[in-house]
Amino acid sequence: MQLREKVLAGGLTAVVAFYFVPMVWEWFVTPVDDAERTLAAAKKFHNDRKDEQLRIFANQRQLKDWKGRSLSPKPQDAARNYQQWLTDLAEVVGEFSNVQVTPDPVAAAANQPFVTVRFKLKADATMAQVRQFLFRFFQADLLHSITQLEFVSPAATGNPRLTVNMSFEALSLKDAQPRGPTLLPRTEVAEDWQDPTHPLVVRHAEGFPTKAPFLVRVGKHYFEVTEASGNNWTLATDPNSPQGAAGRPVSLLADETVEFAPVHPEFSKRAIAQFDPILKRNLFVKPVPYAPKLDFVGSKSFSRGGTLDLTCRAIGFDLSQGEPIFTLEGEAPSGMSLDGRSGKLTWKPDEEQALGDFKLNMVVKAAGLKEQLQQELVVSFKQSNKPPKFETLGERHAVLGKEFSMPVKATDEDPETKLSYSLAPGAPEGSTINAETGEFKWTPPVTTVPGPVKLTVQVADNGNPPNTVKQEVTITVGDDLAQFTELTGIFDKNGTREFWLSDKSTNRRIVLKEGEVLRYADIEATVFRIDKKTVLLKKDDALWRLDLGDTLKKLRKLEPATAPETPKKPS
Repeated sequence: MQLREKVLAGGLTAVVAFYFVPMVWEWFVTPVDDAERTLAAAKKFHNDRKDEQLRIFANQRQLKDWKGRSLSPKPQDAARNYQQWLTDLAEVVGEFSNVQVTPDPVAAAANQPFVTVRFKLKADATMAQVRQFLFRFFQADLLHSITQLEFVSPAATGNPRLTVNMSFEALSLKDAQPRGPTLLPRTEVAEDWQDPTHPLVVRHAEGFPTKAPFLVRVGKHYFEVTEASGNNWTLATDPNSPQGAAGRPVSLLADETVEFAPVHPEFSKRAIAQFDPILKRNLFVKPVPYAPKLDFVGSKSFSRGGTLDLTCRAIGFDLSQGEPIFTLEGEAPSGMSLDGRSGKLTWKPDEEQALGDFKLNMVVKAAGLKEQLQQELVVSFKQSNKPPKFETLGERHAVLGKEFSMPVKATDEDPETKLSYSLAPGAPEGSTINAETGEFKWTPPVTTVPGPVKLTVQVADNGNPPNTVKQEVTITVGDDLAQFTELTGIFDKNGTREFWLSDKSTNRRIVLKEGEVLRYADIEATVFRIDKKTVLLKKDDALWRLDLGDTLKKLRKLEPATAPETPKKPS
């Protein structure tokens, strides 16, 4: 082939290739690209569905978890059980005082599968007690939260008891499992337990986990169940409990309640010691100047049959350097015990313990003290001091505008005891009582509304410690009933004489015999003798005469010489 023909053939081939090769390439490659795009779209759709399924599974797991942590599905049961649990947590675990837990109206959200129960708590507590409460509250694996927390401090020094106000919310899911009569499963101790090397026996284990470990609460103490075999549990002290921190064993008595304490996963590794800086840097108190001293709270003296209850407090030093440790020096009598951490001294002497004064030294050591504190302590153990006893005060009647007197008497079995009488707050204005004799006097104002007036008289002895006894007295204030009360009859029944007094203003009849006491109107007298037409009454060591048909207003005093002779009875 000539060169020119070869060139023309090559050019033709190039032209054909230029026009047809792309068409052929597109014819083969385009379906492949479309298939790859379809595959990519399918993979994305698959991955999106898979992610959606994972989200659904996660939500289902979370919903299942919430149902397990929910309150009872019935709002009434949920509110009642949660209020009981919250009150126990405040009073028993936190050791709050003056606890008030009040519910708010149950809030049911429209078209929602849950109901919110709300409560308010008001109490008095120290910062340490608040710390204990909050730790156990957030540790509990429940659907609840604190929505408001307020502290009010009454003082800026020492360790004041705070007024605590809290608001709570908890959820009740409608599809949750019923929880029974209590929020958390409960059982009872079957027999006394005090040896940690032996298992605790409970009455039943229904509702509790079958596999250990899990946490339980008995009173304010928490224990970890390390092994569970039916009703036999091996216990270990929870380090976050007070007894765990102190290293002291705790005894459990039969019939004590054991409650399951579910732990939130976030709190499984938490320790209450992590909150100690809150106590050392209490925001509610000013820094205490370094002036350490000892202060005793309680009486250092008590009587036989009683118990010494005395607490020593170490104040005025830096608690952040360490807690005080209390010890006694000297010969402490048998049975006396001292809590080295709280400084509480107790003693219940036996019947053979001799009376007397016991001199001891209270010594306090702490890392924050430059030198140990010590102070002499004298405990006095004395003979028992029996309280005085009031003689019974009967019915009393006072007349408007007329002075009323009443003897108040009390006795005391202890020899050489001096009694002192007084009126308790609330006695009527103008009333008095003689501190030595006990004579009560009062003139009811004429403006007084007729009717019963209550007052309280009290008597105290001079024992150590002194005893004070109170008695309530009711005095009926009104018009002078003596002018309406008449001697209407004298009768002889089976050889015994009696007389009748009739109060025409009240239609009341009073029947008395010789030796009995008349207490009516403003008169108190003993029936001395009953004659055929005369009655003799003895009052204020004198004889008073009342004739048949006369009113008590005409009662007249007799001189001893004019007293009529007792008529002789027929033989």
